[in-house]
Amino acid sequence: YMALTGHPPFEASHRLELYRHIRGALYPLPPQLSPRARALITLMLDPNPVARPSLRDVLDHQFFTQVWGWRG
Repeated sequence: YMALTGHPPFEASHRLELYRHIRGALYPLPPQLSPRARALITLMLDPNPVARPSLRDVLDHQFFTQVWGWRG
């Protein structure tokens, strides 16, 4: 997220508010991000750790394979 936006995904003035943002997956997805980047960020920042993709899944995501031709 930070590499693509220049900002951390979760920001708040108070710790409890920050935790609420994290638990609720409340973060901005700037409109300049490609649909593939937005999809990958959404997967990676899922509040449920079990639902998050593995490193292999991240490397095989279309953001890497179709944009940069990367093959993990």
